[in-house]
Amino acid sequence: MPSACETIQPPAAETAAIACPVCGAYDHSLLHSIQRADIHCCSGCGFVFAAACHDAESEGGYYETLGGYEQFIAAKQPEWRRLFRDLMHHAPDKRLLEVGCARGYGLALARRMGWLPSGVEVSAGDVAFARSRFGLIVHHGTVETCPFEPGSFGAVTMWSVIEHIADPISALRACHALLRPGGAISVHTCNAGSTVAEELGSRWSMFNLHGHLSFFTAETLAGAVEQAGFSIIECKTGLGSRPVDIDPAARSRPSLRKMLANTASAMGVKEPIRRMIYALRPAARGKGEFVALLAVKR
Repeated sequence: MPSACETIQPPAAETAAIACPVCGAYDHSLLHSIQRADIHCCSGCGFVFAAACHDAESEGGYYETLGGYEQFIAAKQPEWRRLFRDLMHHAPDKRLLEVGCARGYGLALARRMGWLPSGVEVSAGDVAFARSRFGLIVHHGTVETCPFEPGSFGAVTMWSVIEHIADPISALRACHALLRPGGAISVHTCNAGSTVAEELGSRWSMFNLHGHLSFFTAETLAGAVEQAGFSIIECKTGLGSRPVDIDPAARSRPSLRKMLANTASAMGVKEPIRRMIYALRPAARGKGEFVALLAVKR
């Protein structure tokens, strides 16, 4: 199967004015043209991004469009707990910034686990909810406009948010500045190099979700994070893929696969299962639908 970038090059006039948000190159190919955006792949670094995006600008209501937000929060709690616990082993202190903290449920959990949390969120409604419901310190805006002093945090999380950012290098550099020396960053995002992305092509739900602009593989995410001044500790993908196409509501529906994955995560056996599957099926490595990266500030 050809790689994502091995597509027919469009005429030069179509790409001359569009620079890759990661490496700045102008040599890229039109990967997909869908209703909400033209999806391009940089021929230089392999980064996949939305250009000529037709999304209306909107700050609020993102999670309502997916459906089942409260069920999503309940299902994510065990995973967040494990991630916050693992992050403590790498962070030099417990001052935590969550970029894209939404309504603050993750930060509230982090506080119960001993973190000193703050957040950044572009949705004014979500900021108001997080402040009133949980009494959290949340900045309304982007990580680049944060009022926090440089070196204020021991850890930064960017979970399911970098795909919404048109200039990911700028955001990563802002995170770098906000971290103290040796501070840790945890980034999770969808994997444009996954089996499901390759199989579904333009019907992949991540290309079609409102507000999705940046699509990384494990390799391009690691490259971007290193470019922003970090040293990678680990970068891995999930075990498999979900056959979810352009119907966003399908992601919130219950399934046996989700139940088994949540059970494995709660029992702490997900990583041993991952290693066993990779040993038996090396081709599965790097093909899961999501990428998880951990790095420290150089």
